[in-house]
Amino acid sequence: MPTLAVAGAYLHNKTVVEELLRRRLPDWSIVRPGDAGAREACVAVCWGQPHDTWQQLPDVRMVHSIGAGVDGLVRDPGLPDVPICRVIDQAQAQRLTEYVLWGTLTYHRGFDIAARNQRALLWQRPANRAASEVVVGVMGLGEIGAHMAKTLAAHGYSVRGWSRSARSLEGIETFAGAEGLGAFLDGVEVLICVLPLTDETEGILSRDLFNRLTPGAKLIHVGRGPHFVEADVLEALESGQLGGVLVDVFPVEPLPADNALWRHPLVMVTPHMAAVMPMPDVVSQIAENCERLLAGEPLLRTVERASGY
Repeated sequence: MPTLAVAGAYLHNKTVVEELLRRRLPDWSIVRPGDAGAREACVAVCWGQPHDTWQQLPDVRMVHSIGAGVDGLVRDPGLPDVPICRVIDQAQAQRLTEYVLWGTLTYHRGFDIAARNQRALLWQRPANRAASEVVVGVMGLGEIGAHMAKTLAAHGYSVRGWSRSARSLEGIETFAGAEGLGAFLDGVEVLICVLPLTDETEGILSRDLFNRLTPGAKLIHVGRGPHFVEADVLEALESGQLGGVLVDVFPVEPLPADNALWRHPLVMVTPHMAAVMPMPDVVSQIAENCERLLAGEPLLRTVERASGY
């Protein structure tokens, strides 16, 4: 009987995941690291796994992320030299785009101001501007970022995009590389980050970047937690360089109860919910690769370690 290990302290609904895997892979033994038989596991399903996980799983032949993000895996110093796979949500681009459209509308139409005014019992109408007057910048122009940029443009916003390598999108002004970042940021009023996490993008949402935006600009962050330099965000909010932040991903999750972001009046915190793939769909993709591994067939949705995705 082949064995699969489910590892990771921050694996949402771990028991649910295990039960779904048992239903989908009835001929497999589903264990956790440290359980009897775990050392024979040929597959590890992970999210937020401790770095000593691999000492308990010496026979792993495939590591599968339970999400689309794999930075927590590829940066794990103990990760064995085996294929890494991830799940891909075909509806993820739409889910994330709905989230950033909501955030952009919130800041453009002043719904955030209206909410604060309600708490203060203040009847005061926010400024009314046409969408075409609002410059929105999308950082990351892969499949998801491109979908966001096109959707925002279709809603009338003045949209520009930035990526590490040159991209061309109809109706979108695009910039690329370090040499294009300054021109991209100049004049941006709503900045959306949907970048992949790499050595080059870690910590990119920092003081130097914020200072190149239009004063009072808003930040919508749905990329990866380590993009976000929390101290610099708070400093930019206090100085007025940032006028509001909507953030869904954090360097430490769940966000600790004593974190200042929870209570800051200009910050909206959401619990990593911008795009949540239904768990049965996640498990189906994992099971498919497990079956392919045993059959000696090519694995699907594999990760290139050098790029990190």
